[in-house]
Amino acid sequence: LQEAALGAEAELALQVDPDAAAERIGARFAAWILIFRNGRVLGSTRLDADAFEQSVAYLAPAPPLGSDTFERRTVGDDREEHYVYARRLKDGTVIQAMRSTAQAEAMRSSVRELMLVAGALALIIGVILTAALSRTIVAPARQLTEVADALARGDLSVRTFSQRDDELGDIGRSLDRLADQLTDRIASLHAQENRLKTMLNAMVEAVFVTDSLGTVVLTNTALDRIAETEAIGKSPSEVIRSEALHDAVRSARHGEAVSADVDLQTGGRTRIYTAVVAPLPGRGGVVGVLHDVTRQKLADRVRRDFVANASHELRTPLTAIRGFAETLKAGAIKDPDSAERFVDVILRHTLRLQALVNDLVALSRAESPEQEYELAPVDLAAAVGDVVQGLAAQAEQRGLDVHYESLGGLPDVVANPRAVDQVLINLVDNAIKYTPDGGRISIRSKVEPDSVALEIENTGPGIPPDQIERIFERFYRVDAGRSREMGGTGLGLSIVRHLVARMGGHIEAQSDPGQWTRFRLTLGRAGVASTQTLPPLLS
Repeated sequence: LQEAALGAEAELALQVDPDAAAERIGARFAAWILIFRNGRVLGSTRLDADAFEQSVAYLAPAPPLGSDTFERRTVGDDREEHYVYARRLKDGTVIQAMRSTAQAEAMRSSVRELMLVAGALALIIGVILTAALSRTIVAPARQLTEVADALARGDLSVRTFSQRDDELGDIGRSLDRLADQLTDRIASLHAQENRLKTMLNAMVEAVFVTDSLGTVVLTNTALDRIAETEAIGKSPSEVIRSEALHDAVRSARHGEAVSADVDLQTGGRTRIYTAVVAPLPGRGGVVGVLHDVTRQKLADRVRRDFVANASHELRTPLTAIRGFAETLKAGAIKDPDSAERFVDVILRHTLRLQALVNDLVALSRAESPEQEYELAPVDLAAAVGDVVQGLAAQAEQRGLDVHYESLGGLPDVVANPRAVDQVLINLVDNAIKYTPDGGRISIRSKVEPDSVALEIENTGPGIPPDQIERIFERFYRVDAGRSREMGGTGLGLSIVRHLVARMGGHIEAQSDPGQWTRFRLTLGRAGVASTQTLPPLLS
């Protein structure tokens, strides 16, 4: 009302058309308006006569002197409460407004409805804005979270592929770069791991690695072959039951590198390993390397035995030669009968010594990897015939029956001619020596798809089962006294085994003690790729 009554435009409206001014003010404030000056009504809102008189009765009282405004509440004849407000202008004009409480309530109701509508509109707008915000901020942020979680789980295939130009886009592209770098780094680590595994598995040494708790975390193929159980996740003592290895691992865990010899039962045979166990710097674990030295240990033992046996075998004839030579020098040479007998002994021991030296040279050549044996097709039947003919006189002298079986039409074998002759001479000569007078020697063959087998069997005392595997050892004799008596050096079968192995063949012995002994020689057929697994030179 105050705003409506102020200003030049309002004063002009009051002077020109008070009724219009009252209508305008009443429409603006939803109230009945009465404008008067000095007790005379100048204008009012449009009312019927009764309502006008009632309004005048309500509104006519002017503001008290000395006051520009006043307010009061009054109750009309209809018992309806009214609210009255009056304002005195500078020129004495009084503008009074009256509004019933019903009107006020209606106005408040309208305001509430307006506020509800406005609130609903605001809610709808908020939902729309929230949806838009979700599409622009929340959804991309959720995508970033999902990608980060996937990367944390190890799924490096996820990417954001963000094209946004804001901070979320920068974060997304950073995550993508991180995923690319992790992928490259892990691929590099996998490549290094594969190279390490390839190198470890290519090693002949057995390797294991433990963590700080003493649990095996890495092995290679060589260790898996000798392990008694699955190694990963177990302690070394559970995998390889060896007190020496257990002590070495314990010392290494305390920071001391240790070397120890470990004997293991593998495949029914005892293998000897040199184990080196060392601590891993800064990790608390250890690394162990087991090198199979069985062949070296056996070679050392064989060399020691060979030196001892060779010394013994050489000492006997040399002692005899020296003794009889000294006897002759002392005067026995003057006795023709004694001198002849002593010379015969010296000659016999000299021949034995010569045979021993020849066999030692032959064995050395057979064992030497530098000695080349050129292989070519060999007529095995002809070779057997030549050897038997050469030893026929010895067999006839003993009354032995040498019998051939199925030797005609044998295919050629892949061999070295000189080596084949030496092998056959040793085998047939042994058969003649160990066959009793009047006994029988049988030579027969068997043709296989890729090999030819030759069996040389003789009647006689045979070989005890516990010695059958040792007869190919150097200087080993089943009956040492009888062997020396017959001029044997104890090296013949060892030479045979090495020569056969050098030709890619195989030799084995069978026997029925007191009945017979059989040697089976197998050589590859000429023109056929051999599938024979070669035995080691030392066993």
